[in-house]
Amino acid sequence: MAKKITPLTDTQIRSSKPDSKDYPLYDGGGLLLLIKITNSKIWQFRYYKPITNKRTTLSFGNYPEISLQQARKLRDEARELIKQGIDPQEHKKELEQQKQIALNNSFYSIAQRWIAFKTERGLYSHPPEFCNHNHE
Repeated sequence: MAKKITPLTDTQIRSSKPDSKDYPLYDGGGLLLLIKITNSKIWQFRYYKPITNKRTTLSFGNYPEISLQQARKLRDEARELIKQGIDPQEHKKELEQQKQIALNNSFYSIAQRWIAFKTERGLYSHPPEFCNHNHE
């Protein structure tokens, strides 16, 4: 039977201090806050991969940048993915790849590559003015 875990409170988290070694504070449902000897506090979610059934850990970020409520929401989203047979780490990687592909395929990015290509072949003595600006 699973061990009964009392959910964390913000007061507990704020008052936690580093020790001689890293230690976890458990919130339940696989969510924990790892207290490092450097006094950094990292949200982690421990789960079993849907296909291989191997135990793994997914980091959500540092406290207080990620609040207790945000960490719980991220845990719940990850658990929902697992229920659907999707590994949250793989899902996160895919989303980041799609975002990078979208950035690399923007009109500005393609125009920059085209002008660089033309410049390398001596078709432009210097790149057009719009290429020298920092567009984001």
